[in-house]
This record gives sequence, C-alpha cells and structure tokens, in this order.
Amino acid sequence: MADGYNSGYYAQQSSDAQYRANTDLANNAYGRFLSQQRGSRSLGDMQTSFNRQLPGYKASFSQRGMAGPGIQSGVMQRSMSNTMGDYARDYSRMAQDNQAELSNYDMASAGINANLNSTLSNIEQQKQNDIANAASFIEALRPFLGGL
Repeated sequence: MADGYNSGYYAQQSSDAQYRANTDLANNAYGRFLSQQRGSRSLGDMQTSFNRQLPGYKASFSQRGMAGPGIQSGVMQRSMSNTMGDYARDYSRMAQDNQAELSNYDMASAGINANLNSTLSNIEQQKQNDIANAASFIEALRPFLGGL
C-alpha cells in the first residue's frame, strides 16, 4: 500500500505483477512443450516397437502349424485379437494420459492469467482508494487554506 497517491508506485506494482506472470507463463509453456514432445515420442516409440514385433509374432504361429494357407487356428485368432486389443488399449491410455498432462499445463496458464488479472484489479482499486483519500484530505484542508 502506498502513502497517499504516487502514480509511479502503482505503475511499478503493475509492472512487477505482469513480469511475474509473463515469467510463469513462459516456464509453463516450455514445460507443456516438453511434455507434448515426450508424449509424442513415447507414442511413436510404442508404435514402432509394436510394428517391429508383430511380424515375428505372427510368424511364430506358422512355425507351430497354427497359421498359413487354409489354416484357421482359433488359438492364433484369439491370441492376435488379444495382442491387437492390448496394443490399442495401451496406446489409447498413453495418449489420454498425455492429453491430461497437457490439460494441466493449460489450466495452470489460465490460473496464472486469472491471478494476474486479480492482482492488477487490486492494484487499480488501491490506486482509486488512495486518490479518493488524498482528495478527501485536500477537501478537509480547504477551510484552513483560505478557500482554494
């Protein structure tokens, strides 16, 4: 709080609040970028690994006589269904987890902006209160200053 009205004080308070918010927003944006990059890499690595392992997995059924031309093995079909379902489930969960993490960064940015707006509003309110108090003080001195 300022002693009386000092426009420089309020400008400095506003500038400090804006600087803190900008710094926090920049850090949050960088964290979000890193999180998004990690998530994309993890999903890409998971897909690459699955695509590399699938041919060998399918070939293992042929080697055991459960797959090939004219062979419809229930064991192979069930196993492939489980494998594909597990992959789809795990991939989807990983993508959802990454999206949730990114949403947390977005919520943090919204919170930083809300806090900045609240702080700036409080500074402006204090400025208006100090102007009103100074005006009231001047008005109270009017009788003593010869009717200015």
